[in-house]
Amino acid sequence: MSTDQVLYPIREVSQQTGVNAVTLRAWQRRFGLLNPQRTAKGHRLYSEQDVARVHEIVSWLEKGVPISQVKPLLGQPVVQAEPSNWQQQVDELLGESVALDATKLHQRLDQLTSLYPFSLIAEKVLLPWLKQCQLVCQQRADGDLIQAWLEQQVKLRFYTRWQLANQANQGEAIWLICVGPRVWWQPLLQVNEWALAGYKVTLLMLKELAQLNLALTRMPPANLLFDLPAQVTTQQKQLFMQFSNQSYLVGEFAALHQMNLGLPVADSRQHKENWQ
Repeated sequence: MSTDQVLYPIREVSQQTGVNAVTLRAWQRRFGLLNPQRTAKGHRLYSEQDVARVHEIVSWLEKGVPISQVKPLLGQPVVQAEPSNWQQQVDELLGESVALDATKLHQRLDQLTSLYPFSLIAEKVLLPWLKQCQLVCQQRADGDLIQAWLEQQVKLRFYTRWQLANQANQGEAIWLICVGPRVWWQPLLQVNEWALAGYKVTLLMLKELAQLNLALTRMPPANLLFDLPAQVTTQQKQLFMQFSNQSYLVGEFAALHQMNLGLPVADSRQHKENWQ
């Protein structure tokens, strides 16, 4: 093993790139996309070139290229690809949902979440699928049945994945604090994104910001990630100043509140030092 280059354990690479360890291993075993060095005990160590390759792979995936077709494209300029891979996955999930086919649904979800970065899959597949399914169900006589079944299946899958990831994670502890009403799948996908990025995640759902002060005084030391509603009052802004050294913004309105609250925006795909 070379001793004159910086090498990173898989946990560090996951935090730098937003690609969880399970996916990094799958890219190596199944597709030969990575070739990290090994310690005497068999632990993977990644070079700067390996990390750069992970970023390059993600760039192709973001363009809609299936993971199985990425290898011959490495080293070439990244161009826009047809996003049919994402829409095809959405359509398949939608069909399996309407058919109440739990076996195929879970097989597809397992494949997607093991082969692709979770934040990418959530944006390109899971959110469009769940939103489209909701719209489809509004037009069907059996829509309530499908929605009730789907909610049960998705919660079963992703609550379990979140808890298993939390047990295995050795990263920092974070509290994801969602304030105000949310569609049922939104916080579930958020906690999975952060847990699969290597953090130990606790979820707290609050109906309104007035409850926040009571909650914050009882929390152990941890990074606080706030997913806030669009409107925050001046009095409520003062509350955040008490915890500004450990507080970050996430969610739909993070950029909106960034300047007003003076808090950085957290990104699961970047190392904590790069949050701004």
